[in-house]
Amino acid sequence: MKKVLLYTLIGLLLTLWSPFSTLLLLGISPHASEEIGGYIDGALKNHLRFFVISLAAAGLFFPIFGFFLGRRTDLLTGKNKSLNEEVLTDPLTGLGNHRFLHEKFQIEFRKHQNNGLPISCLMMDLDHFKQINDDCGHPFGDHVLECFAQVLKTSVRAGDLACRYGGEEFFVVLPNCNQEEVRTVGERIRRETESCVLSHSDKPVKLTVSLGAVTSYGNEGLNYQQLIDLSDRSLYDAKEKGRNQMIQTSLRMGKK
Repeated sequence: MKKVLLYTLIGLLLTLWSPFSTLLLLGISPHASEEIGGYIDGALKNHLRFFVISLAAAGLFFPIFGFFLGRRTDLLTGKNKSLNEEVLTDPLTGLGNHRFLHEKFQIEFRKHQNNGLPISCLMMDLDHFKQINDDCGHPFGDHVLECFAQVLKTSVRAGDLACRYGGEEFFVVLPNCNQEEVRTVGERIRRETESCVLSHSDKPVKLTVSLGAVTSYGNEGLNYQQLIDLSDRSLYDAKEKGRNQMIQTSLRMGKK
């Protein structure tokens, strides 16, 4: 529930409580029945207008105060959330950034250790990106990165964590994903990238991507940073063997 609704409701409850608070105090006295009767016949009747005005004033003050206090709290909460998202988001691609990766990956890796389900990683690098930057300029290079980020967003599964690792390198954490499933996701990304043909100065610019994948089943004694390093090594092998392909490491099988 938003704070603006909660605090307004509290204000209304305070308004309803105010006329009963006096009766409650009288009710706990030794001569409760006499004092309550006297209060109703005396003070309440003689000063009815005053009590009505006081009740109306409280009915306005407490809910309004609660509304503005809750609204301010919601605005501050929203602003803090927005700032936090900006800190964890790459401004060009809209994906998570390097900090996002390490914060979220640690959480997912702990879950992986606790539940025993496999976890996979994909490290990706756009092939010949430096050449694209040199030939077409950095603005077009930024456009290429944006297009690839869109490929990632539409190719990974719900719950996967996609981020820009740095430069033209990207990384995806795939929780509850085994060796066969990460191969499917990686090949989908590779095919979608290969079919993405951009245009610069009326000339087609084809994109390809190399990928390194690693899958952990939880009994290898590795940490999340070592999985990143292993996926980076697999990516290096993919580039050494000709690019536009995925090299996969299975820790359970102990081979590539």
